Amino acid sequence: MNLPRIKALLNKEIKQALRDKRMRMIIFISPLVQLFLFGYAVNTDVREIRTVVCDQSNTSISRGLTDAFQASGYFRIVQRVRDPREAEPLIDRGKAQVILVIPEDFSRSLRRGQPADVQLIVEGTDSIVASNAVSYGNMIIAAHLQKIAQPLPTINTVTQTGKHIPRTKPVVRVWFNPDLKSRNYFVPGVIALLLTLVSLILTSFSIVREWEIGTMEQLIVTPLRPTELIVGKTLPFFLVGMIDLTLIFLVGTLWFRIPFRGNIVLLAFSAVLYLINALSVGIFISTISRTQQQALMGVIFFFMPAMLLSGFVFPIFNIPLVLRWIAYINPLTYFLIIVRGIFLKGVGITVLWPQLLFLVITGPILLEISVKRFYKQLD
Repeated sequence: MNLPRIKALLNKEIKQALRDKRMRMIIFISPLVQLFLFGYAVNTDVREIRTVVCDQSNTSISRGLTDAFQASGYFRIVQRVRDPREAEPLIDRGKAQVILVIPEDFSRSLRRGQPADVQLIVEGTDSIVASNAVSYGNMIIAAHLQKIAQPLPTINTVTQTGKHIPRTKPVVRVWFNPDLKSRNYFVPGVIALLLTLVSLILTSFSIVREWEIGTMEQLIVTPLRPTELIVGKTLPFFLVGMIDLTLIFLVGTLWFRIPFRGNIVLLAFSAVLYLINALSVGIFISTISRTQQQALMGVIFFFMPAMLLSGFVFPIFNIPLVLRWIAYINPLTYFLIIVRGIFLKGVGITVLWPQLLFLVITGPILLEISVKRFYKQLD
């Protein structure tokens, strides 16, 4: 491998990329724009869930519970009714999402040390809202019961199947993301998505453009070997990927205040391994495309399923089994685990070694497949 020849091609690629205004937009502006869009728009935090209260007890204890719901910020009481059936039309018309039903004997049962039921009726069309409503509701009820436990003389015991057992006091702890901000979860994942998208687009477009404008034949007749040609074509975009990683890291931590608890060297090393995978896929897409439009369609065809089957939005264990196997061979799946683990948990290589090992193995395999396909195209 001749380093001066590679250096000459590298200089040519960098100058050509920076000379093109659209390419400069893709390299520097597009990642930041997408980061801000994802950071602000992709948000599954559920606030002010429209709630109807049916307080049949109407005591200071029950009113305190409804006040706790209102004060939490997760629920917004839109109406109070005496009969739960009065709230059903509000659910049907979309004016309410939750009905909080406090039975008539609620306070009396608590004072007697007996179990006291509280019912949450949740409109389940939106599963995210529904699951969060149930989770938040249970936390608020548990916290309120713990708060009023001291003034009630017999609250520490309950009667169940004729036996007296201690009443438990739930203690809720949230690790790694105590404020339950979905932004802390999504923004680190955006790093992986943007590295993937930028690498795929730039690599596939760069090689296809040579075919499209007729300059690939000129490169072939130069002293450049195929390996040197591939290195010279992909190395600039590898450097671009690392620059984008730095930009996104700085904006995520300084602007969005995403906690970073891990090792930045491990993050950079992981990004290097993943970029080899992503650039290899970009080379492969370029070998099956003859125009930039075809390359763009190839990028979309790969990127959308890779994103959806990576765990970026939906947990992998919620994906059907057949598609789950595809997710398990998706390099983006493992890089997402690495990035989120380093950012939010601060874990190191002792925990992330299986994901790193996968990227170490798949990178050379994908690169070999793509290079062989590229050689075949040159022939």
